[in-house]
Amino acid sequence: MRSFIIGLLGILFLCGFTSTLPTSKFQDNRDGVRYTAVTIGDKQVMTNNLQFQNEFSYCYDNLERYCKHFGKLYDFRTMVDPEGNIKNDICPKDWHIPTLEEWEYLISGMKPTITRGKHGERIYHVSENYAQLQFGGFRSHQGGFYFNMGKEGHYMTATATDDGWATIKVRRQGDGYNLTIIKDTDEDRAISCRCVQNK
Repeated sequence: MRSFIIGLLGILFLCGFTSTLPTSKFQDNRDGVRYTAVTIGDKQVMTNNLQFQNEFSYCYDNLERYCKHFGKLYDFRTMVDPEGNIKNDICPKDWHIPTLEEWEYLISGMKPTITRGKHGERIYHVSENYAQLQFGGFRSHQGGFYFNMGKEGHYMTATATDDGWATIKVRRQGDGYNLTIIKDTDEDRAISCRCVQNK
């Protein structure tokens, strides 16, 4: 019952995500899933969370219906080979996991106002969710525990850091959304993925 209620809340929150930018559509030929994408600056970014399944992907609370609404959750192992080199085989052909630098470009294209958090981190407030980011929650790095669907979304970057992994967190704030760059995410945490089209 708890999972069902959380899922409904997440879907209701999702309805608030809109974008006035034109979108395009494409299909992932590996599994037939269709996606839309929006152009921000000179980059095309998916406006749906990735649903591609591999051995390091999870559905929130292990329920397939959440994958259909919010996409899969992936951990760091999804995008590195055994030697630790970045690979991009979870994204559709001609698409890739955005680096932190690419995410910063996309965020700047959403016309944010910037403030500082209590630990000095930058908080980017946007009034419109151009990329239609979702509140898909995350899977804990400590095992099969899931948190915060309907409250926040977490997104992969293809950038490792000295303290773990750089990721993007989004939460609703007032009449808009706060985006924060997290540079010490545990590599075992599983989060959402958006792909960017190759140039």
